[in-house]
Amino acid sequence: MPNADISSTAHCWLSLSLYEKRSPAFWKNWLAHHSLSLTEAFSLSDTALLETGLTEEDSSAFDLQRDSIKRALAWQAHAQHRYIIDFDHPLYPALLKELTSPPLVLFCEGNPQLLSQRQVAIVGSRRATLQGLSIATEFAAELGAMGLTITSGLALGIDGAAHKGACGTSGNTIAVMGGGLEQMHPKSHVKLAQQMLAGGGCMVSEFAPWVIPKPYHFPRRNRIIAAMSEAVLVIEAKIKSGSMITANLAADAGKDVFAIPGNIKHPLTAGPHYLIQQGATLTTCVPDILFELGMDVAQSRDADPAQSNLLWEQLQGLLAHVDTEFTSVDDISTRSGMPVAQVMADMLEFEIAGKVVAVPGGYRRSY
Repeated sequence: MPNADISSTAHCWLSLSLYEKRSPAFWKNWLAHHSLSLTEAFSLSDTALLETGLTEEDSSAFDLQRDSIKRALAWQAHAQHRYIIDFDHPLYPALLKELTSPPLVLFCEGNPQLLSQRQVAIVGSRRATLQGLSIATEFAAELGAMGLTITSGLALGIDGAAHKGACGTSGNTIAVMGGGLEQMHPKSHVKLAQQMLAGGGCMVSEFAPWVIPKPYHFPRRNRIIAAMSEAVLVIEAKIKSGSMITANLAADAGKDVFAIPGNIKHPLTAGPHYLIQQGATLTTCVPDILFELGMDVAQSRDADPAQSNLLWEQLQGLLAHVDTEFTSVDDISTRSGMPVAQVMADMLEFEIAGKVVAVPGGYRRSY
C-alpha cells in the first residue's frame, strides 16, 4: 500500500520547507530566538506572527492548506516506498542535524533505512576517464560489500559509476538529488535510478518532487552528501568543482577525506592531489579507507558471488554486441539500442572482470 501517513509535526515542517523565500536556518533560528516550539508557532495568529518580525508573505508559510502541501502529500500517497521524512522523524539522519541549515524535510523514495547507515560518499568528475569510472565502480562494489552505504549525486561520470557498483550490495546506495525526485537529472540516468530502487537503494532530496534542478541547488545537494557521510572519497576532479566543495565541507566538519592519486599532467588529478597536499589520505585501495574507519581490512576482498552473478546476467546481452577485434562505443550503442552513456557505464563491469579491453574509441572482447 502507498504510504499516505504524515504526522502533525511533519505537516508543519513540510509547510515551512515548501516556503522557498526563507532558508531552513532562518526558521530554526526564528523558532529559537522567540523560544517557540513548532506547535506553538503554528498556533499563533497572523497578527502575532507579524509581531515577531515576519512579513505578511512569510505568514503564508503557516497555511497548512496550501496547494503545494496537498501536492507533496499526493506525491507520497501515489506510490509505494515514498516518504516525507521531517526533522523530528526517527529516520531523519542524525548527522544532518549537525548542519547550521539542515533540511526541514527530506523527500525519499526507496529504502529510507539506508539514511541511518554508515555512509561513504564517492564523488568526482562528470567527464571522468575510463580508468576513473572503473575505479569508482570497483571501490563502490567493495565498500558496499562491506556493508557501507555508498552516497553520491547520481551525476554523469564518477557518481553514476559509484551508484552502479554499490547497487544491490549489502550496503547499497543513496542518490542525493539537486532537484525534485520527479525531475530526473540527468535524463540518461533514469534506468540507473530504476535499478537502484529495484535493488533496495534510495533516492533523496530536500526539494519538492516537482522542482526543476537549478545550478544553485547543487551546492545545497553537496552539503547533504558531505553531512550524511562518514567519509568522502574523491576520484578525478578539477580544483573548482562540486566534488571539491563536497570534500571541503566534509573536511571542515572533521570527517575523513580520501583521494585517488593519478597522472600529474592530467587536469582531473589536480583536485585529488590538492586534497592530499591539504591532508587528505592518499588512497590506492579499499583497505586504506577501511583502516581509517576502524573496519576489518581482512574481509575487504571477500566478494559477494550472488551479487556478481546477478550483475552478469543483466549485462550478458550487451556483451554479445562487442567483437573480438574492435567495436566502437557508437556501434555498441546502435546495435544494443542503448544510450552511449549507459553503454559506457555498463561496459565498465566487463572491463573490471577482464571480459573486454578498452581501446581508443571503443572496446574489444578479450576472449
